[in-house]
Amino acid sequence: MNFFGGPTKVEDERIVTAQNKIYREIYFFVMAICLISIGFKFYQYGFGVSSIHTELAILILQGAYYTARGASMGVLSDEVEMHDRKSKVPMKWKTLFWGGASGVILAIFFGLNSAFNYADTTAQAYSYFFMVFFVSLMIYIPFLVLLSGSTFHAAMNRSKKAAEKELDEDELER
Repeated sequence: MNFFGGPTKVEDERIVTAQNKIYREIYFFVMAICLISIGFKFYQYGFGVSSIHTELAILILQGAYYTARGASMGVLSDEVEMHDRKSKVPMKWKTLFWGGASGVILAIFFGLNSAFNYADTTAQAYSYFFMVFFVSLMIYIPFLVLLSGSTFHAAMNRSKKAAEKELDEDELER
């Protein structure tokens, strides 16, 4: 029990230490890319920059790097196991949900883009929106759900193998 009456949080020290190491690596990696990006944009476009492509790439690569490092160190499977103990919804279902939600958001964006940029009348705008929205849903939801699910599954398998290898090495040392 902690000071305010709530239950104390139990965490595996090995997981926390490995996560902190990964976070520190991510921080320096992101800072270097941001400085390079800022320098490139100042050189190329001047100080009035409206493009954010590099920053979006940084956000995506940061998550991919964390997943890859966590899987290679064997921490991801332990982290997911700790999450699944505390949460009613398993991490694999959340991953699939966010893949589907990304597909819906992308479909809405494409539908609105088509309605605003290519329609001449209001009726045509509604028609373009719904047509592009539903076609985008059919294309992007299955693709993004499969992509996020297969990536999560592959990372979990790699993480479990790394954790088993680490345990085997510890047993051999004893």
